[in-house]
Amino acid sequence: MKENINLYKFDELDSTNEYLRRNHKSHEEFDVISARMQTHGKARRQNDWVSMDGMALFSFFLKERDDWEIENYLKLPLIAGLATINGLKKIENLEYKFKWTNDVYLKNKKLCGILLEKTENVYIVGIGINVNNILPENLQNKAISLTQLTNKKYQIDEVIKNIVSEFQILCKQLENGLWENILDKINKINYLKGKRIELKFGNEVVSGIAHNINKDGEIEVLMEQNEAGEREVRSFSVGEIFEKIVYY
Repeated sequence: MKENINLYKFDELDSTNEYLRRNHKSHEEFDVISARMQTHGKARRQNDWVSMDGMALFSFFLKERDDWEIENYLKLPLIAGLATINGLKKIENLEYKFKWTNDVYLKNKKLCGILLEKTENVYIVGIGINVNNILPENLQNKAISLTQLTNKKYQIDEVIKNIVSEFQILCKQLENGLWENILDKINKINYLKGKRIELKFGNEVVSGIAHNINKDGEIEVLMEQNEAGEREVRSFSVGEIFEKIVYY
C-alpha cells in the first residue's frame, strides 16, 4: 500500500478523469488529481456531472494486475463505493448507503457519484462528493451535501486522502481472497434492497424487487410474475467498464 498519497490540486480542469486519461503515464498508481471546478465533468452513460465549488472532485488510477481475472475489475465500482463510505465515516459518522453500482446515498438523497473507466492498462476511478457545497433548490429534493446536513465545513483534502487510503486497503483485501467479507459489508448498506427497480438492456425493460448483491457483484432481482404466475430471482450485471445493462 502506498504510504504517502500524492495529491495534485488544480483550480479548474475539464475533467479529472480526462486529465488522467491523457497524463497517467506521468503519474504513479494512486496519485490523486483533484479539481476545485470541472468544466466538463463526466457521469455514467456520457451524462454531464454538475460541478460546484465546495465539492470533492478527484480521480486516481489502478494499474492492471497480472494475477487478476476480469471478474476482479468488475468489482471495482463496488470497492470504490465502500471505500468512499469508509473514508467518509472517518470524517462524519453518518448512515451512508451504497446504491449499486456507483452512488453513495444519505437520507435517501444522492451524496456521491463514482465513474470507472479503462484506458490502456489502467483503471481510472473518478469520484464526486457533495461536501461543502450548497445545492441549488432544484436539486435539493434528490441530492444532499454534508455541510447542508450538519452545518459544518470539512477539509476536502482530508476527505480525499481517507477515501483513496480505504480503496487501497480494500484492493489488498480483494487480492488476499477476502471478497466475501467485503461483499457482506456492502450488502449491509445496500440502498436498493427491498426497493422496486427497473433495468433496461437493449429494447427490453424488466422490473422487480432488488435483493442482495451476489458474489459476482451482480444485483439479484425478484422478478414480477410471468405468464405462469411464477416469480424467479434473476441476477443482473452492470460494470462501469463492461456495461451490459443500466437501471433507472
